[in-house]
This record gives sequence, structure tokens and C-alpha cells, in this order.
Amino acid sequence: MELFFILLLLGMLPAFIAMNKGRNFLLWWFYGTVLFVLAIFHAISLKPTPEYLAEIGMRYCPACDRIVKLNDPACPHGPATPPNA
Repeated sequence: MELFFILLLLGMLPAFIAMNKGRNFLLWWFYGTVLFVLAIFHAISLKPTPEYLAEIGMRYCPACDRIVKLNDPACPHGPATPPNA
């Protein structure tokens, strides 16, 4: 029984990481509880969703696929200038 509660608590770690990248907390909590070892690496490697980035004033640069500020007229990572979004 103690193992079950430990797994429930451990499942919160990938869920919290995924939630901070714009994913559903409850789905990731279940995933993290059932397959913790796989879920933690999966959550760390996730890219933030475009909707979540828009909420915090960021977006993906269409030229280099890096995260830039929403109102930047040019990509600070290179000479390519992304179109206005």
C-alpha cells in the first residue's frame, strides 16, 4: 500500500514538468504513476505547445524553430527574419 502512495507522488513529477509546458496535468499524472521511468524522460524532452507559448508572450521562430518573443521583428538567433505572426 505504501508503494502505491509513493508511485502516486512520483507520478506528480512528470505531470508537473508537462503542465509547465502546456500539457494536461491529470493525464500526465496517470502516465507518470503507471510508467514513471519512461514518463519522466518523455516530459523533460517535450517542447512547449504553441498555445502555451502565446499565453506567456513567446512563439516559435519559423526559420530556426527556437523560442523567441512574440513581438520580435527578427530572430535573435540568426540572420533570417520571420514573418510577422
